[in-house]
Parts: sequence; C-alpha cells; structure tokens
Amino acid sequence: MISQRIIIPDASFYICFIDDICMPESLIRILQASSFQFVTARIILSEFEKYQQDEIIKEKIVRNLEIFRYYDYGEVLRPFLSKLEIKKGEHEVIVISYIMCFQERDFVAILDDDSPKKLLKQILPKNQDNVIGTIGFIELCTRDYSIFESFEAISLLTLIKNSKFHITDRIIDEAIKRTSETTK
Repeated sequence: MISQRIIIPDASFYICFIDDICMPESLIRILQASSFQFVTARIILSEFEKYQQDEIIKEKIVRNLEIFRYYDYGEVLRPFLSKLEIKKGEHEVIVISYIMCFQERDFVAILDDDSPKKLLKQILPKNQDNVIGTIGFIELCTRDYSIFESFEAISLLTLIKNSKFHITDRIIDEAIKRTSETTK
C-alpha cells in the first residue's frame, strides 16, 4: 500500500477556499485526493468551521479530515510563542508537524503567516521544504499530484489574488507564471 502524504494546514488554508474565494468544491477535491491524508486539531477546526454555513459542505470537508487528538502541547511551545499565539491554530500545525517529523512521516505543513512559518522552519531545519503556504500547496497539487489542470490552478490563483486573502501580488504572479510554464 502506498502511504499517503500527511497534510497539516492552518485554518487560513480552509478559509481561503470557503470564504475568501468561495470555492469549497475545489477544497473538497483536494481533500478527497487519495495521495493525501489531511490532519487537523480542535482549534484549527473551530477557526474555519465558523466560516462554513452550508451543513452539507461542512460535512464533506470534516469527513475528509483526521482530527489529531492531543493534550495541550501548546504548553511545550510556550518558550517560543506568546499565550495569544498558543490560542491560535498555528501552534497546532507546529506541534503536529513536529510529531510527524519525529515519527519520520512524510508531511507538508501549510502556514500562511510568516512568523509561525519561520518558527517551524527553525524547529525542523531538515524539513524546511515541507513548510509552504496555500499558494505553494495549490502549485504542488497541480504540478506533482495532477489534482488541478494548469488552467484550473491559474483560475484559483487569480481568484485568490482578487480576494481578501492576505498575500502579496508578487507571490501569486510568480506562482501563476510557474503554473503556466508547466503546460508548455
């Protein structure tokens, strides 16, 4: 049996599809990819669930997630994060990623905020390439897993560029350029 790659996104990844670009069907398509096993935890789940009002869509999303149960590992990160940050879902991505690394599992952590992303890369320097943002993950889904055709990924990236999702135009433009070059 081929092992699935563990995907550990922060709430911003889900919110991007659910609320920012209103494309939950694209999110569900990613979640249902046989190559991936999406893992989340209670804070992340609560952060993005408040954006999803359609119960059918919510059920389709949650059905494709493995809920990582743990004691409050945020306390382990207290030297690195403030109390406010520990109440946010980013710490769960960091903790789950650390545990997956310790277990020598193949994983990708999706963090869009620079501070937690830098922290995770410092904690797991050998796994820096496994820490990406939502835009990078859309590229990965297109390039390495063929979940999206290039034109579909470019459409998603363009929607993100024109949405309230916080990312620079430069990052999206570069991703669009790389994605369009994969079709040549």
